[in-house]
Amino acid sequence: MNRILYASLWIAGLFAANVVHAVSNLHSERVLKQNYVAFQSGQGTATPLTIAARLTQPADTQTPVPAVIIVHGSGGVDERGTLYSQAFNSKGLATLEIDMWAARGLDGGLSRPKHVEDTLPDVYAAIEYLKSRQDIDPEQIGLIGFSWGGVVAMLMAGEQQSAPLKALVANYPVCWAYNKVPGYPFTQIAQDRRLMILSGAEDKYDGPGDCEHLVQQLPIDSQSRVKLETLAGATHAFERPRADSLFFDPYAFRGKGGQVPIRYNPEATQHALQLTSQFFVSRLSD
Repeated sequence: MNRILYASLWIAGLFAANVVHAVSNLHSERVLKQNYVAFQSGQGTATPLTIAARLTQPADTQTPVPAVIIVHGSGGVDERGTLYSQAFNSKGLATLEIDMWAARGLDGGLSRPKHVEDTLPDVYAAIEYLKSRQDIDPEQIGLIGFSWGGVVAMLMAGEQQSAPLKALVANYPVCWAYNKVPGYPFTQIAQDRRLMILSGAEDKYDGPGDCEHLVQQLPIDSQSRVKLETLAGATHAFERPRADSLFFDPYAFRGKGGQVPIRYNPEATQHALQLTSQFFVSRLSD
């Protein structure tokens, strides 16, 4: 439903102020306002894209607030974005959930760009959009991503601060691949950034200890900027409240490929929401 709405907004050319309404929040009684917005990605290139997004903000504040960009996985926008958005909104943070697939005419799954780096301009565009708003604090911006979006977070964590990202969360970001697959470096964490990695102990993209080993390979000063949390009993995409499923990905099982199991884990989900909310509140309030 979200993807259909995002695509419709993009086609219709609706922008920030055109769709606004109050929304309820399961995590608190805070009143929120929600805009469906669009902005240009890849400006100055031969093929700029119009990225649609959902901006949700506390409606009960008169001062600029911190914001968290939400970056979806290979499957596209789904219930995970709403889940984390509600948790962050309840803490007084704005959220901007972007849809990278609709503008590219992609369906998700294996219908995705060849390289995660191809979607980084969308993140830069989202940052610039947030910075342009008077109701967002331009110095207090974070990012969370799931799977594909988690890889985005990992790549941005080491980027040399051309963009004001203070805090990043990478949910199950395929730890085995960095520094092995060309184009996926993970050799440093930029000085003013902090990264949290949420790894599922039952995530079959990786082998046991892959995320721990990846962090240990960083220079000591960069290691101090990373917090790794391994969630017991958690598979890939453990937060989705759906029936158990399998899907094929050639990057699973340390690049050997195979069927990846997904099981909803409510305990791990609640733990992840608590960890990430605390992380962003702490980092985006100093």
